Amino acid sequence: MGWLTRDRTTPPAPTRREALDCIPVKNRTVREERLENGDVLVLYPVTVRPWMAALARWLGAGDAPPRTAKLQLDRLGSGVWAMLDGQTPLRRIAAAFAETHRLERKEAEVAVTQFIRELGRRGLIGLRRNPAPGCRPDGSPPGGRSPARREERRPPVKRP
Repeated sequence: MGWLTRDRTTPPAPTRREALDCIPVKNRTVREERLENGDVLVLYPVTVRPWMAALARWLGAGDAPPRTAKLQLDRLGSGVWAMLDGQTPLRRIAAAFAETHRLERKEAEVAVTQFIRELGRRGLIGLRRNPAPGCRPDGSPPGGRSPARREERRPPVKRP
């Protein structure tokens, strides 16, 4: 009966500041090609929905080979895509975009975050939290214990 009462709440969405501090990372399965006009063509695998695969098998088509979807990025999208190096936080990418295209900071942040959100929705990128300066990648302070290994301190047991 535990599965009926399990808490199914989703974690709270990150704040704007937390989101801008995240680092976009390209999906390893994504391939990219540069077109003659300078645009980027992104090729990524698309999985068939289970019910579609079952229907295809039932109709005798067998298992379909994995499909590859294509997304052609324009000049602006190609510029942002080129900045996704897995190390630069979203805030710096938006600042560079604002400077390059002579936009206000807020305007560039909105445009870049909407573009990143769409790439994430398609599974082309993921966001990695950027640890605070001086912290280890797991977010714990230098010299401190990792949150995963933090243990409760119990008083020593006195034996008679």
